[in-house]
Amino acid sequence: MVIAEKPSAAKKIAQALDEKHSPKEVKRGKNRYYECHRNDDDLLVVYALGHLYELKQTEKGWTYPRLETQWVPKYEVDKKATNVKSIINLIKRLAKDVDVFVVATDYDIEGSLIGYLTLRYACRVETTDARRMKFSSLTNSELISAYDNGGWLNFQMIEAGLVRHEVDWLYGINLTRALTLSIKNTEGWFKIVSTGRVQGPTLSFVIERDRDINLFVPIPYWSIQISGTHVKSGTELDIEYEKEKIETRARAIAVRQDLDNQTAFVKSIDKRTTTQPPHPSFSLSSLQYESYRHFGYKPSRTLAAAQKLYLDALISYPRTSSEQLPDSIDLKAILRGLGESRTYGKTAKEILKTGRLVPVQGKKTDPAHPAIHPTGEKPERRLTPTEKKVYDLIVKRFLASFGSPARRESIRGNLTCGEHHLFVRGVRITEPGWMTIYSPYARIEERILPDMKEGDSVVLTSVDAIEKASKPPARFNPSSILRLLEKEDLGTKSTRSRIVDSLKSRGYVLNDKFEISTLGYALYETLSEFVPEVLSSDFTRDLEKQMKLIQEGAVKREDVLEEAKRRLNDILVEFKKKETQIGEQLVSGLRRYWKAKEEIGPCPKCEDGTLFIIRSPKTGKRFIGCSNYREGKCDLTFPLPQKGSITPLNETCPHCGHRMIKIFSGRRSWKTCINWAQCPGRADDVKTWSRKQSDREENR
Repeated sequence: MVIAEKPSAAKKIAQALDEKHSPKEVKRGKNRYYECHRNDDDLLVVYALGHLYELKQTEKGWTYPRLETQWVPKYEVDKKATNVKSIINLIKRLAKDVDVFVVATDYDIEGSLIGYLTLRYACRVETTDARRMKFSSLTNSELISAYDNGGWLNFQMIEAGLVRHEVDWLYGINLTRALTLSIKNTEGWFKIVSTGRVQGPTLSFVIERDRDINLFVPIPYWSIQISGTHVKSGTELDIEYEKEKIETRARAIAVRQDLDNQTAFVKSIDKRTTTQPPHPSFSLSSLQYESYRHFGYKPSRTLAAAQKLYLDALISYPRTSSEQLPDSIDLKAILRGLGESRTYGKTAKEILKTGRLVPVQGKKTDPAHPAIHPTGEKPERRLTPTEKKVYDLIVKRFLASFGSPARRESIRGNLTCGEHHLFVRGVRITEPGWMTIYSPYARIEERILPDMKEGDSVVLTSVDAIEKASKPPARFNPSSILRLLEKEDLGTKSTRSRIVDSLKSRGYVLNDKFEISTLGYALYETLSEFVPEVLSSDFTRDLEKQMKLIQEGAVKREDVLEEAKRRLNDILVEFKKKETQIGEQLVSGLRRYWKAKEEIGPCPKCEDGTLFIIRSPKTGKRFIGCSNYREGKCDLTFPLPQKGSITPLNETCPHCGHRMIKIFSGRRSWKTCINWAQCPGRADDVKTWSRKQSDREENR
């Protein structure tokens, strides 16, 4: 029996391993498995649906602490996992007549754990006898090689996976229950307020940045902006003053007066040539950064698209930290495959002609998988717009890694005007190299200067002293917070995107700019006052190190788990003592959050009611209505767009006088009024929403 992680992977594996590449598909209800024949062996290829087993507390009661767990079928924990039961039963029946078991799940911690738990609880066999397929892509050649040259299970990797799940369960369940019950026991509300081993420190990072922004005091300064004309060529030039910032207005005005309508002279010309090698192929993190930069895709969206491309055998396994392509990869075969593509064929063939197939290698490595790269296979279906963009990014990054270095010439003209020193700067790409291959993702910004020589005249045609102010640090976005988590060694390459998304889904941040909500502040202030350990990244970072040591065989899983339980129990004991105070603070924060999130302001029709954002229990659609509606005193309502998050603003519409709101949708945000459908000045808003709706329907 060969155990795959997902149905699509099982089909690919069965097609590769069957000697005729035509396995028999056997249906059992909604599920299926594959019968193959290879090397005088009959193979059954089955699949899990990700995790078939989850942790469940052994002690009864929705309370805390709960420190003892056991692995149970997922449907016992998650009522929505209705299809898991039939999959487990199918594997159990088939396993009775099987002699050899082969784990063919993804070769990482999660995949290893899925295979191990399926063997132990569904197949009920001795896991030490099972074989292991190790592959980084779902191409026929690699799957056949992985089967023919398979090894054994990596139990140190499995132990690391077990302890990660156990500790994450312990902290997530217990801390979330403690927070939720503090609210219920204080006010009687049942509102789930969650935190966890990594979510707490992540919230702390965002709060600290938000405070830095709010406490930032801008410092004024003045900048000299100069335009001029090179006399010989007549070329208009942007000219820089020797000091980027001038501290006082008086000094800035004096400089402007000294330079206005004057002539500067070229004192010298400095030229410098720099080379920039191509970037290495992507790791998951670098793919997520680049995808956000160019497409605005959240890390989770990029990972989901990459996972689908992997399951279609178009790219290698995406959950990797590596930026290197080892010698074992058949680069020539990949390039030959890409050579058949209309889009990439010309570039791939040109690389093959060079005969020097040595891609640039990055510094980061991963013991399980190489950098993300295309397989050279052709798509068997039409890719979605998101998948197509992510695939294009991956392929061009891979192809560009074979390119020659780019060369650019930087030129600086040093000018003098009396006692003042000025500069003009130019950049010219002399050899684009790999940038041509990576287009349009490599930005080639040139600034061409005229042929300038020492002694040339430059007439200063415009001189302004512009008042500016220093800027606060930038807010986090999904890409920058992901980068910080990686730098701080918090979470894993697979889980970080989910952690980032959870801050928004839980209502702790308001949009992709990570503006903290009143609920986020309330949770942070409560935890920092009463249980600051939950916000500390030290424990999480230490646990990540311990799990790496487990993989290396340096420490035992049981010791790491017991230490985690001890530390958690100490936190919960202190929490229990202060539960009432914690509940009161969270209730206060929830009231402020709901008011800021849902209350629009006084009703302009009945005047004694309040307008709120309401969601219809029948249709699920949201609209604005008056609090006096239920009493039959007021029927005023306003429609709302159904996509994106909405934040009420303390502003009124200049066209109709109604309250303004701000809508956040993806990376975009815009302001309008609650009366947008009838407002005489909001016709453009109506057109925008209509266009967005049409675009969404087209993408579907």
